[in-house]
Amino acid sequence: MKDQAKTRPDISLVVGILVLASSVSIMSTDMYTPSLPDLAKWFETTPTRVKLTISLNMLAFGLAQLIHGPLSDRYGRKPVLIVSLAFVVVLSFACALAQSIDQLIVARILLGLAAAAEAVIGLAIIKDLYNEKEQIKAMALLGMVIAITPAAAPILGGYLHVAFGWQSNFYVISAMALVSMIVVTRLLPESTIPDKDALKLGNLLRGYGRLLKNSDFLTHCAILGVSLGLIFVFVTGAPFVFIDMLEVAPDKFGYYQASIVLTFFLGSTLASRLADRWEAMSLLRLGVALVLIGASLLGIVILSGSTTAYALTGAYMIITFGMGPLFAVAPSRALRSIDGQAGTASAMLSGIEQTMAGLAAVLISVLHDGTSRPMALVSIMLSFVLIGLFVRSGIEDRLRAR
Repeated sequence: MKDQAKTRPDISLVVGILVLASSVSIMSTDMYTPSLPDLAKWFETTPTRVKLTISLNMLAFGLAQLIHGPLSDRYGRKPVLIVSLAFVVVLSFACALAQSIDQLIVARILLGLAAAAEAVIGLAIIKDLYNEKEQIKAMALLGMVIAITPAAAPILGGYLHVAFGWQSNFYVISAMALVSMIVVTRLLPESTIPDKDALKLGNLLRGYGRLLKNSDFLTHCAILGVSLGLIFVFVTGAPFVFIDMLEVAPDKFGYYQASIVLTFFLGSTLASRLADRWEAMSLLRLGVALVLIGASLLGIVILSGSTTAYALTGAYMIITFGMGPLFAVAPSRALRSIDGQAGTASAMLSGIEQTMAGLAAVLISVLHDGTSRPMALVSIMLSFVLIGLFVRSGIEDRLRAR
C-alpha cells in the first residue's frame, strides 16, 4: 500500500474511468424515465407498478453495496468492478426482452444488484488513493463530470423511445457497460491489497457493527441519503407529472431533467473551487441551505396550485445546485473517522445513501394519485430530516474537537 501511495495515479485519470463506469448505473435509471408513462400502456398495468421498476431497483442497488464493498476488500476493487459490468451487459438485455411488467421488475431488481458495485468501489478507490483534501476535490470533480450523464440520459432516452421504442434504451446501456468493462480492464489501476479475511462472517459483523456505532459516520451517510432521496422524488415522480399532467412530450422531458442536472454540475464546480479556501463545514452549510430553500419553493409551488413545468424545474434547480457542495463534502466527512476497510465503510455509506433514496422512491410510487402533491409532501418531509441531520453534524464537530 505504501508503494501505491508513492505512485498514485493522476486524479483526473482515475475519476474519468470511474465516471465511465458509474455512468452505466446512472443511465440504467435516468435514460428510460421518459418511457415510464408509456410502459403503463405497453404492459397494460398501473403507474404504481411501473414506478416500482425504479424504486425497487434503487433499493436493490443500495442493499447490494453492503456485499460489494467487502467483496472488493477481499478480491480487489478492479476484479469486482469488471464482474459487475459483465452482469450489467447481460441484465440490460434481459430488461429489453421483458414480456410483462413483472419480468421487467425482476430484471430491474437484478440489474440494481449488479450495478451497485460502481458506486461503492469508486468511493473506496478514492479513499484508498487520496487524502481528505484530495478526496473533496476528487468527489467534486466526479460530481461535475457525472452530472453530464443524467443530463444527457433522459434527452437521449426520449429520442430513442420515440424513434425505436423503450427497449432501445436498454440495448444502449448494455453496449455502454461492455465498453466500460474493457476500459476498466485495460486502464484502471488496482488501489488496494486484497484482504483474505475480509469476507469472514465474524470480521464482516464486527466491521459493520463498528460503523453502526459510529454516529459521525451515520450522520453524514444519512445526509447523503436524504439528499439523494430528493433527487429520486423527481426521477420517480416527475415523468408522470410532466408528461401525463402537464402534457410535456416524452422527447422533450429530458431537457427539463437536464436543466436540474446542469445546476448540480455548477454546484460541484463551485465546491471544487472553494475546497482549498473554505472549511468543509462551511461548504456543507451552504449546500444544506440551498437544498432547503429549493425544497421550500417546491412545496409552495405545488401546494399553492401553481404547478407548471418551469416552476417545478426552477425549484429543483436550486435543490441540485446545493447538492454540488453537499455531495463533495459529506462523503469525506463520513469517512474521516474510519481507519482501514475502506471497501466495507464505502459499502455502508453508499448502501445507506441508496437505500434511503430507494425508500423515498417507493414512497412516491405508493402515494401516486395523478397529481404533483406526493412530490411536495415527500420533499417537505425529507427537508425536516435534513435539518435535524445538519444540526447533528455540528454536534459531531464539537465532539471531535474535545
